Amino acid sequence: MHKVNFLVLPILWLFISTHSLYAQNSLPFSWLEGTWVIQNNHGKIVESWKRLSDSTLVGRSVMVKNLSDTTLLESLQVSFLKGNWYYRSSVEGQNNNTAVNFQMVFLQGEEFIVENVQHDFPTRIAYRRVGNYLYASIEGRKGNKIDKRNFDYVRVD
Repeated sequence: MHKVNFLVLPILWLFISTHSLYAQNSLPFSWLEGTWVIQNNHGKIVESWKRLSDSTLVGRSVMVKNLSDTTLLESLQVSFLKGNWYYRSSVEGQNNNTAVNFQMVFLQGEEFIVENVQHDFPTRIAYRRVGNYLYASIEGRKGNKIDKRNFDYVRVD
């Protein structure tokens, strides 16, 4: 009887640890998938997200003017790398169009916060979904002042 217990425990431990490992890398951002819009005086900002794999979500933000004039503002990605979640942003015309990595510091439900304190601006980015609304913000220091910008999106798909 004791020999069975010694065999069952390692198998049970292997199952639990493997299940936990895969549960940690599953994409907890399905709530972000879709198309989100902000209407303003200059046209509209459209941010769209789609699943690339179980550990990667890709997005892009564009400015649409006059229904046909579309300008890429930013290429985005949320992915699980080396045991951590990262948000990557490549803004057109900034940082030689290379992506800046922000590490996930908070993730719960339909909300997350990422930070990169070495980046000039922003150093913190936050997303929170409430129903058909997506609230995003960027913040950091600009000179001697803290600057924060809010982006209040509405789901359109």
